[in-house]
Amino acid sequence: MGVRLEAPAQRHWSTQQVGPQRALAYWVDTVCDQFLELEIDSPVRNRFHASLDQVDLGPATANFLEADTQLVRRTRAKIARMRTPVFVLMQLRVGEVRFRQLGCDVRIGPGECVFVDGTEPYELECLGLTKAVALRLPADWLSGWVAQPQHHAGKVFSSHGWSSALCAFVAGLELNSCDQLALPPEALAEPIATLLKMAIGPEHEPSSRQPLLFNRLMFTLQNRLHESDLSPQSVAGELGISTRTVHYAFAKAGTTFVQRLMELRLGRARDLLRNARLYDLPVAEVAARCGFADPSHFARRFRGRFGQSPLQYRSARIQAKH
Repeated sequence: MGVRLEAPAQRHWSTQQVGPQRALAYWVDTVCDQFLELEIDSPVRNRFHASLDQVDLGPATANFLEADTQLVRRTRAKIARMRTPVFVLMQLRVGEVRFRQLGCDVRIGPGECVFVDGTEPYELECLGLTKAVALRLPADWLSGWVAQPQHHAGKVFSSHGWSSALCAFVAGLELNSCDQLALPPEALAEPIATLLKMAIGPEHEPSSRQPLLFNRLMFTLQNRLHESDLSPQSVAGELGISTRTVHYAFAKAGTTFVQRLMELRLGRARDLLRNARLYDLPVAEVAARCGFADPSHFARRFRGRFGQSPLQYRSARIQAKH
């Protein structure tokens, strides 16, 4: 039997409160205002449905979300607007999602939880109708239990050991399941943090240089991705480190230099193509701005990643906005 959250603390938003033409825009505004600053798009924007129910659990906030197919992105621009650093523990209830952050690329099924670092970019693909609960955890509060939460971004918790206990507890959080609470809502935050700590396990003290180095590498790649000949050697030279150190830093993050550079290039290309103000920018110029010397190579890579040619993607996004 789940834990009931008292009705007076509940807040509710739904796209049913607006017409279908405004539904997606309403949803984006609601999520940004009430949960986290995000970019959201959907292939079903003209018939998009979503809802958010929210309740405070002391320092944490439980967000019960239901939405149609959507692509959710946390960008550097959105992060820059953040007043208070936060982390999110998200449990999927219905559907399937793909989550990518800092080299992690995982698929989440019903009942599983994933740990999200709100201070770093990420991408979440909701493949069809999804229902989830997302626990918003302030960084300063969470650090009382988890010493270095930023090192666990993308970690999935499922049916093993303390992960199972954590998932079961989160699954018990429901808006209406019992007649009364066994504990006040604010008392539920501590056991969540405790179980999260147990599921993470002992935290080994990493080199303080490693996370800083990876952030510097990512910053360099973002600033130089337009260089078609960008290489680990040139990046290493700029940062004053060895090429081996560059490769090791990406390996520690579960990725490679080439993989992350390609992800950044394709992400930048997607942003340029869906910008209505750049509709007349030739695809070849988009390719060049994103570091692709060969437009045909760019087109193949883009289709492989997004399922459409660059021109098809641009046309579909521009038409959807009108």
